[in-house]
Amino acid sequence: MLRTVFFIILLFCLPSVFAKQSIIFINPGYENTNVTGPFWFEVSQLMRDAAKDFDLDLTIHYANRNHIEMKSLVAKAIEAKPDMLILVDEKSVLTQQLLSLNSTSTPIYFLLNRPSELELKRLIDHGIKIAGSVEPDNKQAGQLLADKLIEKAQYAANFLAINGDYTTHAALDREEGLEQSVQTHENANITAKTVANWSATQAYRHSLGYFSHQSNMNIVWAANDAMALGAITALDELNKRKDVLVGAINWPLRAVAEKIDVTIGGHVTLGAFALVNIYDLLNKHETAPMHHEVAIFSQHNEQTLKLVEQIHSDNLAINFHVFSKSNENPLPFSVESLLLEATKSAL
Repeated sequence: MLRTVFFIILLFCLPSVFAKQSIIFINPGYENTNVTGPFWFEVSQLMRDAAKDFDLDLTIHYANRNHIEMKSLVAKAIEAKPDMLILVDEKSVLTQQLLSLNSTSTPIYFLLNRPSELELKRLIDHGIKIAGSVEPDNKQAGQLLADKLIEKAQYAANFLAINGDYTTHAALDREEGLEQSVQTHENANITAKTVANWSATQAYRHSLGYFSHQSNMNIVWAANDAMALGAITALDELNKRKDVLVGAINWPLRAVAEKIDVTIGGHVTLGAFALVNIYDLLNKHETAPMHHEVAIFSQHNEQTLKLVEQIHSDNLAINFHVFSKSNENPLPFSVESLLLEATKSAL
């Protein structure tokens, strides 16, 4: 009888003992590639790889660039009460939604775009549990891309700047980086600015208009690779491609990279870094909220091309454990460290 009682108790205990820590990620993009490019698909792929390494139960929902849908997905995720909810504050639309909640026990981790310092304070004062955040140094990205394009031009640099949107911190910071670069080069000038909502189609339309009427622009600075491709399509139609350098932020696949003159990327890896940090937080390897701004960006090269190919082939073999503070000497999370780990396996 005693054995039977003990066995029943053990059966009830086992699920809690062996239950995986649950993570929900509300991805603002699409599950597959589309007119805004494959960036958010690649972010999810790397996050899945990291989740496997840490034995985390990761669920990803896609908002398909629809902010009404994103808010609905956030509300449903909070009702599900995961151990951690990962959000992207794209176009700064989530703060008011979170402030409208009466209460939630779900800790929130911001990825790539987080609320401002003032907004974070308001959320914390409201009782929202902010576990941390990781975002790239987008000013570095905008400046590095502009610097490389000016260096490649070797003559007067007159930019058409195509940004993603008017409100997202990442877009604003990238544009600020561009402006800082131009200010440090006597031969550089921003001739025109536009916003294409991260879309190749919209960038094509804008570029067609600008390059049809302005003859002195010789550089396109695009805040992502999809918009760069849209500009290239317009330049091809106008027979001006050979006269204009095109640069973009994001590491694309080889077929796209070969069309663009300069590409800067690395931030696609930060979703995986978020899971490293979340694993450390949930398992008490780190106790304080961690807010990271990472200077992750570097120019696309043969090694990073192979890394992106592996992401798309679902055959990436990086041991993300090496970045965890559960190790005595964790590796710094950087492009160099990621490439080193990938090279050890199949890169």
